Amino acid sequence: MSFIEGLRNSPLFRVALLGALIALGLAAWSAFGTVGAYDVPFGMQPAPAPQAQQSAEANLPFLFAVFIVTWAAFFGYVLYVSRRQREMQGEIEALRRALDDRERSSADQRRETNPNN
Repeated sequence: MSFIEGLRNSPLFRVALLGALIALGLAAWSAFGTVGAYDVPFGMQPAPAPQAQQSAEANLPFLFAVFIVTWAAFFGYVLYVSRRQREMQGEIEALRRALDDRERSSADQRRETNPNN
């Protein structure tokens, strides 16, 4: 199995892809929602409505939510990379053992065919 095939079959990759698609969809929805705000001719724009004073603490739950999601994604990525590194290290060790066995068997065959050396 190649790395790309393993990545495609990984559940973490599927979750990350789904999250990226959702984020892209939300960004597109937000962008298309603001397009209509500029349809009014320049001279006929209504006066802006007075905005209610919001305290900075009103947005703290969103800040913490993004903070937690970001760190969770980071640690999920670190776990994925470490797991993949262990798998690759195991494959390297298996290849080394196979190469050593092949070299030993070819050396044994050379000794059998040429008993003088």
